[in-house]
Amino acid sequence: MRDTVFAIARNTFKETIRDRILYSLLAFAVLAIAGSWLAGSVSLGQETRVIQNFGLTAMLVFLLVITIFIGTQLVYREVERKTIYMVLTKPVSRDAFYLGKFLGLALTLTVVTAVMGAAFLGLVALKTNTVSAIQVVAIGLMLFEAWLLTAVGMLFSSFTAPLSSAIYTFCLALIGHASTVLLAISEKSAPIVGSIIQFVYYVFPNLEKFNLRNEVVFGAPVDWVFVGWGAAYAVVYTGALLLFGIAIIRRHEF
Repeated sequence: MRDTVFAIARNTFKETIRDRILYSLLAFAVLAIAGSWLAGSVSLGQETRVIQNFGLTAMLVFLLVITIFIGTQLVYREVERKTIYMVLTKPVSRDAFYLGKFLGLALTLTVVTAVMGAAFLGLVALKTNTVSAIQVVAIGLMLFEAWLLTAVGMLFSSFTAPLSSAIYTFCLALIGHASTVLLAISEKSAPIVGSIIQFVYYVFPNLEKFNLRNEVVFGAPVDWVFVGWGAAYAVVYTGALLLFGIAIIRRHEF
């Protein structure tokens, strides 16, 4: 099964990495990151902070767009084109197919993040003549978030159309980044409303666990235990989503 998973992952990576829309989005992302230099040049004594904040935010936004774009289409597209029938007629299990697709997408996102990260770190190094470990870790946590949202997108795409999957994934991403605000609201709300909000807080992915922009921009102390728990949280949550998606694919009638 392992060889089958890796073979599907390799083919998925080749398929997605050739997508012209992906290249267009990546080019816009690099241009947006480069634009942080212009944004920093018009600030007064805050050039480095503005460049880092603008650059990391641009990376997060474009990584989210790319993740939604490729993650919510792949499984549905295989079903729509009926290519999944050809794959499953071979000695390939549905589990291997689903995991291979995810790993291929994860590899594509890794390459995309590496390109954007190199552009960002190069810009920071050009401005400050140095690159800190926390900047690299912040980019790494963004990649963990992208993998998690890929699993979310694939889960939705296993039972609904790409547009609906994209909307659901985007809404879940917004909720995930507003989790801290939601928790604060729940503490000041009526008991029933507060309980509902807390349910959303604990069940939906808390994407703020992958946010280190304040530490990077303002030089705040880094809680490395928080970073470690954030990485572990991503692995466990992503694994649970994959298991859920596999369970749906097993029941799907192709």
